[in-house]
Amino acid sequence: MIQKKTLLFVYDFPHAKSVDFIHRCIKENIQIDVIVAASHENIKKTKRVLNFHKHNTTLCHPRDVASKFSIPYFNCNHNSLEVKRIINDFKINFGIIAGARILNKDIIEEFSFGVLNIHPGLLPCNRGLDSVLWAIHGNKKIGVSAHLINDKIDKGYLVLEKKIKEFNSESIFDIYREVYKIQLDLLPKAYALIGNKNNFRILNGGIYYTYMNEKTQIKTLKNLKSYIANYSKIK
Repeated sequence: MIQKKTLLFVYDFPHAKSVDFIHRCIKENIQIDVIVAASHENIKKTKRVLNFHKHNTTLCHPRDVASKFSIPYFNCNHNSLEVKRIINDFKINFGIIAGARILNKDIIEEFSFGVLNIHPGLLPCNRGLDSVLWAIHGNKKIGVSAHLINDKIDKGYLVLEKKIKEFNSESIFDIYREVYKIQLDLLPKAYALIGNKNNFRILNGGIYYTYMNEKTQIKTLKNLKSYIANYSKIK
């Protein structure tokens, strides 16, 4: 079998998922051949009722973690010609997303094994942003999906998924922490399955959700206790 040569997409600023994916890859002996980091962009968001990162002062920079493990690190736009040059120079055939904006089709097609994304929602029913909140709002199961992406947002090929069976807490913060833990846990399991994307189910349909507005956030969180109490009845 052809060995996977892996490029990790991250953000070029202190970012939990970027850093934690590097550490998990090291822990699981997943070789990262090169890291490509995209600079910060100002993204318009609705007002957030919850701020999960407000008090997190321990975030470190992905560049520092890459340096610690002697992983080549480049700061450039993820859809640039520079990325294509890096892919060619390092003979890359597989990508993993730890932090990225939407990748263009011509970039995705550079990876013969595909590009793996770990999405904090069940696909295709919870595509897009604020997946946990939209699942609660729509009375749907919460979980995580690992998929090989295509040029459509949160589509492509489903590698594997994990649903949360039950909750041990009524805290929305605990729910988010559990979803994040599952993302990290699915990374090595999905990586081990990658070989031929034709073996995976094509993701069709589903609604794309954008950031939830403030009013709907408040309403959704008010319904959290009832949602958890009835969670086992959701199909």
